[in-house]
Amino acid sequence: MALVTIENILQLDGFQNAKVVAGKAGMHLMVNNAMLMEVPDIFPYVEKNNLLITTLFPVYEDEKAMEELIPRLSELGVSGICIKPFRYIGGIPERMKEQADALSFPVIELPKEANLSGLVTEILEISLKKHMDVLNFRNNVHDRLMGLFLEGREIPELLQSLADICQSEAVLLDASYKVLHRSGEACDPCYTFTGTPERGVLKVHLGEKLLSEENYILHPIRAGARLFGYLLLLKENGKSDSLQVAAEEASLLIASVYFKNYAVMEKERSFQDSFIRDILQGKVTSPMETINKARYFGWNMEFPQVILVLKIFNGDEKMKKTYYEEVMDEKIIDRVLERELRLTGKKFKYVYLDDSIVIFINTIFLEKREEALKNAAEKLLQMKRTEMRLGIGISEEALSILELPSSYRQAKMTLEIGSLLKENDFTSSYRDYEMFSLLREMKDKVLLEAFVEKKLGRLLIHEKTHSGDLLKTLRVLLEENLNAKNAAKRLFIHYNTMRHRIEKLKELGVELEQGFSLGELVFAYYAYIWQKAEKSRELKEDL
Repeated sequence: MALVTIENILQLDGFQNAKVVAGKAGMHLMVNNAMLMEVPDIFPYVEKNNLLITTLFPVYEDEKAMEELIPRLSELGVSGICIKPFRYIGGIPERMKEQADALSFPVIELPKEANLSGLVTEILEISLKKHMDVLNFRNNVHDRLMGLFLEGREIPELLQSLADICQSEAVLLDASYKVLHRSGEACDPCYTFTGTPERGVLKVHLGEKLLSEENYILHPIRAGARLFGYLLLLKENGKSDSLQVAAEEASLLIASVYFKNYAVMEKERSFQDSFIRDILQGKVTSPMETINKARYFGWNMEFPQVILVLKIFNGDEKMKKTYYEEVMDEKIIDRVLERELRLTGKKFKYVYLDDSIVIFINTIFLEKREEALKNAAEKLLQMKRTEMRLGIGISEEALSILELPSSYRQAKMTLEIGSLLKENDFTSSYRDYEMFSLLREMKDKVLLEAFVEKKLGRLLIHEKTHSGDLLKTLRVLLEENLNAKNAAKRLFIHYNTMRHRIEKLKELGVELEQGFSLGELVFAYYAYIWQKAEKSRELKEDL
């Protein structure tokens, strides 16, 4: 089933003695229908990909109409014009030919004996045949693929069947243009994609060859508002219309398979999330039974385990939820952990829980565990595709199921502390803040609050009614060991401004002197941060 073009039309019986006198560069233009020109003002009635047949009788005495005819028809997407001269005009005007050549708009001169109505009928017949071929092909694709779908066949079989029907390679991509499946044997050369079609800059490479849009069809696979991915079909032997029909039909069925699998996955995910929530809330009655149940969810729960919590700290709830879904659906975490930590999918597990993604990692075979986990966390942050602020908290190792709730609290606490101490995206390990683990063990919280009040009370009161610059300045000064020059550089302020802030801190009772008093100040500051993070965590748990 091929396209009907101007070149094909000239092979019809009624066009045997016709000749192309201008616009030969447009012979490839598609023809869907034909119509006679019976009125001067033809433009409201023509349609794209029509072939216009005329004697020019309606306009031959109107010089302006003759001048505008070819440019206007080309602008409206008409495929070409067939003109029968001799009766009303002596020949096709040279001006029309010049315009047609410039616009690659075919002008066909018909012989004296041409029957215009007969020519229209011939074109309509071939157009109708083409339409019937398209419908038959669509039905064939639908029946073949629907049969497989009803048999419960999965996407690779549907894709291969589509490729066999179309005699063309079929490629399935996810929503980020990663190749999921290819028909036939494959993978050399491989496909690579840059840009996106939404921005009009998608580039498709097959090996080192850049494919043009004439080389392939790319069709989205959607179910409602959800985009699952794309179906790509290579155009071979000039096939185009049949491939477009096949892509549309196949995309609907593949979307159905996706949606069915997605619904099952969502149900399983709901059970899994409930199972993991019970673990993290300490509701485990039988550790061995829990470990066996974890295998049902594809998770070898071996110890030690470390928990990472990935969280977004700004943006509305819809934006955050969408980002979390993209991270999990596109298996970004899988790719990073498999590449950076050399882990198989059964050695880690992640879930969406309490406005964050909780990641469990088996660390038994990890060398330089702390460094490896921080590096993997940094890679996760680097793969983000959002302007929202991200943070990752890393717990200490849990040596048994019973220790997982404590590790989860560690990761969340570390996350809250990191969000207070750091301004941009960050990774934060519980081991980075050993002082906080000591603070957590303190029994007399009232005594700790009194100590913070004594050392920082006036500053904290001041910060409630001012910009907050002084508390931030204190943090940077402590991190720079009271080096005012370095602290000013980090804060992007003039040195004199830093000196003024230091004087203000001293007025508010902050002792910025080297020695034992500095140690007390550092302790008080971190005790304040810990209290603030603890209150934030408790508030969120209450909600």
